[in-house]
Amino acid sequence: MMLLVCSSSLFAQRVDGYGIPVNSLNVQTSDALVPYVGTGLVVGLGTAIGVGIGAAVAAVITGGNADIEYESPKMVGWMPYISIGYDHHFPNTRWSLGPELGYWHSGMVSETSYNHFHFATLTAASKLYYKPSGICKLYGGLNLGAALLASSTQTLTHATKADEPTEPAGDGATAEEPKSSDGPSIIPAIQFNPIGMRLGSEKVAFLAELGIGYKGFLQLGINVAL
Repeated sequence: MMLLVCSSSLFAQRVDGYGIPVNSLNVQTSDALVPYVGTGLVVGLGTAIGVGIGAAVAAVITGGNADIEYESPKMVGWMPYISIGYDHHFPNTRWSLGPELGYWHSGMVSETSYNHFHFATLTAASKLYYKPSGICKLYGGLNLGAALLASSTQTLTHATKADEPTEPAGDGATAEEPKSSDGPSIIPAIQFNPIGMRLGSEKVAFLAELGIGYKGFLQLGINVAL
């Protein structure tokens, strides 16, 4: 009898009256494209419209080795933004809150240089459920925190007929050793998702979110109860 009472109490703490796990893990990927502006300002833009959808699909299929052609410069080694977060839902309320870590990398090559960009984030992720009951739960979300941006630059030289390049960098250019590296910059990280969907059971569910900010326009992932 005591075991049954304890088991029932433990289950009650794991799932609230809406069928939302009290403690869960979110793993997500998104179409984030975070361009670096010369002033050091970083702006998160969604690229799901147009080249963004194709870029995200290609990066997932090829493991992040897809080249995305622009007129000039050209993006190489692009990967989608990936995040993992702990989600605490306050039982029998419409609110959830928890920390989230994320990372994004890209490179941009021109005729004279190859720039690497690393973007890591630590934010507090909150959710407000508009429709907390049922198999399909609708919510809105807001992430606030900080991002760490680091970048480095390689100088490229074009090969001539007399040259014998051993490490081609594309378009007849060879890469030299990195010439410069910008010190890490800490900037605000903001993501607003006015609409999100949790579709699935109490233990495992599919997540889809639309919004604007450092993650981009579209985020997809899974939610697993702990």
